[in-house]
Amino acid sequence: MLSKIENPAPLIAIVDDQRDVRTTVCRGLGRYGYRVHPFVGGADLLESLEYLQPDCILLDVRMPELDGLATLERIPPHRRHIPVIFFTSHGDIPLVVQAMKNGAADFIEKPGSFEVIVQKIEDALKSSRPSVEKSNSADQARKRIADLTKREDEVMRLACTGLRNKEIADKLGIGVRTVEFHRHQALQKIGETNLIIIARIFEAAEGR
Repeated sequence: MLSKIENPAPLIAIVDDQRDVRTTVCRGLGRYGYRVHPFVGGADLLESLEYLQPDCILLDVRMPELDGLATLERIPPHRRHIPVIFFTSHGDIPLVVQAMKNGAADFIEKPGSFEVIVQKIEDALKSSRPSVEKSNSADQARKRIADLTKREDEVMRLACTGLRNKEIADKLGIGVRTVEFHRHQALQKIGETNLIIIARIFEAAEGR
């Protein structure tokens, strides 16, 4: 018997157009200690991903309007690290194969026991951990440079390549004092003075 999940509990998104399936799965996973968020369809899930970051998505294959495969393809890049496990009651192997090619972590054939569902979720969470950590690092890096103006961003990126203030000024067609001002403002906003570290922040923000 699998033990209940320790807090803080992972948040699992349940996407299925059948209300009884959503209710059953949500209640079952709740008993294992997971937090759950049900969705009636792919469009609802995709809209929520602008502000919600589930740790795993259980996604039905066969749904009206927007099916599981189409939903998977439309998950935005900044949420691609979230593992997606497909639900299918059809045993449709070609669909499952296509889903895996498109980035699905796994699939569960309905009706699946909660022992199986929980094990699949835990396996997906474990395998996705490096991607999640990288995404979280990228999010943190983006927050650190989010307040930079366009000119501050340009000045700091050039400074990180090793250019001096006069060389940056010549390259951007601005005065040295202006470069110094933007550089000072950028350093204050980033909260860091080491150019090597700042360069790494820019790289992390770009997902590199």
